[in-house]
Amino acid sequence: MSFFYLNPVKGDLPAHLLEVILFNRLGYLNTVFSSEPPVYNEYVVEGSIYDNVGHFILCIISILSENPEFSEYILRTELKLFKRRLTSLSAYEMRSFSKKLLRSIKKHESVPAFIEALQVLCQHLMLKEVAQHMCATHRYDCVKHNIRVHFKQCLHLVAKRQVEITNGVAVIPCGKWYQYLISLFRQNLVNRINKTDLAPLKSDSRIMELLYKIRKQYTFSKQMSNKLLSKDVDSASLHFPPCMLNLHQNLRRRHRLSHTQRFHYSLFLKDIGMPIEESIEFWRSEYRLHPNGHHSCCHNWEKDEKKYIYGIRHMYGLEGCKRNYPSVNCQVIQSIDNSNSEGGCPFKSFDYDKMVPLLKNCSQPVLSQINELKSKGLYTNACMLFMQNGFTKENCDNCSFNFTPVKFYNMSISKSKDAKL
Repeated sequence: MSFFYLNPVKGDLPAHLLEVILFNRLGYLNTVFSSEPPVYNEYVVEGSIYDNVGHFILCIISILSENPEFSEYILRTELKLFKRRLTSLSAYEMRSFSKKLLRSIKKHESVPAFIEALQVLCQHLMLKEVAQHMCATHRYDCVKHNIRVHFKQCLHLVAKRQVEITNGVAVIPCGKWYQYLISLFRQNLVNRINKTDLAPLKSDSRIMELLYKIRKQYTFSKQMSNKLLSKDVDSASLHFPPCMLNLHQNLRRRHRLSHTQRFHYSLFLKDIGMPIEESIEFWRSEYRLHPNGHHSCCHNWEKDEKKYIYGIRHMYGLEGCKRNYPSVNCQVIQSIDNSNSEGGCPFKSFDYDKMVPLLKNCSQPVLSQINELKSKGLYTNACMLFMQNGFTKENCDNCSFNFTPVKFYNMSISKSKDAKL
């Protein structure tokens, strides 16, 4: 079996073993996500039966959870695990990996176009000379070998102008093959998560019990792996969407935010990984400072400490009605009247000159497109265009539905971490 996971293994497993495999895989993916050194785990041995079962059952749980954030987390961690495995292959292992993939592809009567491209790539990687060349010290700009595929099968490379196209055929040099293989793995995984109908499994009590247990485990794992410290907010703000970056800059400059904007910003920080003790420290450090310039908020930490701590604990579901408040989405931000406030959606509430400084590294053609969308009232589309200008389009497959500042941040931080691999 191949760790590309084209085909699920067939057979029977007891339910308790399935649970062990699933939790071991999730725990292993958590270590991969946090970039910890790999530790041997018998349930995640490359290409083993347990590895195959763990991958597919985790995909099933991801689909049934109907939680976009959980699905995105699984997508990112599985992709990172695949990268780690792929880049550690020897020439012999690369050839073996390619041959297994080709055998898996032959088991399908019909395959999507991107699998046909995978087949072409594997036919080259199984060659001894090519595998040795790829697994030696291989430069990103190497053009010794190349494959030819239809341009629609490598749109992310076309968008970055990393391939040459002639009569609709893109030439992908070997320096881009690792990147291309990773993108095909992602496409296969996204296709599986988005297009598999598992409605019959919702009546299976064993699967639903696993889903219940994983939901509790995921909440804990997410908080641990994405922990945001008060001292790191300035550096993290490089990945903030324009609306939250604007609030952060206003807070740092004036040391105060209006009530509604402070509420929105606090929930945003909570949902990107800031624990309650760090949130208290973050707001304490700002509200102990004297307000800079005129501001409607006249509170200070020394006088209103109990009030502020109660408010923060309330947002985390520890006071009052014990409701764990979620951060707001773009539609809510855009629907609020921000005419007398420092916040809101910059694409809706700000004029062009005030909006542009928040859109860093944006070329003039993209700014023109954003301004056109802004004029048409397509504020979320404008924000997504800005995000795609800075991050690969392949990371935006499923982000348009219920778009939120947290989704923007997660995609940005994920791209940043992937670039370090």
